[in-house]
Amino acid sequence: MADPETGASRLEAGAERERALDRMEARMEALQLAIRTRRDSSRTELWRHDLRETRETWFRLVDPDGQDPTPEGS
Repeated sequence: MADPETGASRLEAGAERERALDRMEARMEALQLAIRTRRDSSRTELWRHDLRETRETWFRLVDPDGQDPTPEGS
């Protein structure tokens, strides 16, 4: 017989994971927009670094054993 608490815990963990992925996706979009619209900004390199780290984290959550299929710099 399945433990209802375990099922609820899994559901809650799955929902939290989805929220984290949504937040990271929104952050990636915001960083990409900032980079595109403010190319001459002194913060561009920092944004690129942040975007790269956010993307890596997103892919690790989505597929822990996979690789980022997005080429660097895109």
